[in-house]
Amino acid sequence: MQLLKIPLAYLPLEKGGRTFEITKELTFTLSDNREITIPKGFKTDLSSVPSWLWSLIKPMDSALIADIIHDYLWKMQETETKHFKGSYHARKFADNERLLLRNKLAPTKKIKNYVTHYTIRLLGGFFYSRQIKIPN
Repeated sequence: MQLLKIPLAYLPLEKGGRTFEITKELTFTLSDNREITIPKGFKTDLSSVPSWLWSLIKPMDSALIADIIHDYLWKMQETETKHFKGSYHARKFADNERLLLRNKLAPTKKIKNYVTHYTIRLLGGFFYSRQIKIPN
């Protein structure tokens, strides 16, 4: 998968000030051969890295599309939970799909890819189950 341009619009007036919107429909084939379409108008914060960590872990890089797909799969939680017959497996697939894509698209950033993956695996359950809201 090579993506040269990701059609995004920055929405500075949205709550939190770091919201982006997909400006053109994007279609991808996932590792389990399912095709997903991220609709025009889908909103994302791209990568939920707190701003105080940006000097260590930049929220945007060459594998940004993996973060967008991950956000979309999380947004589609109800559908994904039905597909995988449980929220644990749905979340695990989304998290693993992100890592797979990040390693493919940004192979020189493996440390970042794994650190962020295991952080998501460790803490993400609270956000996925909506016990805690992802800060924007």
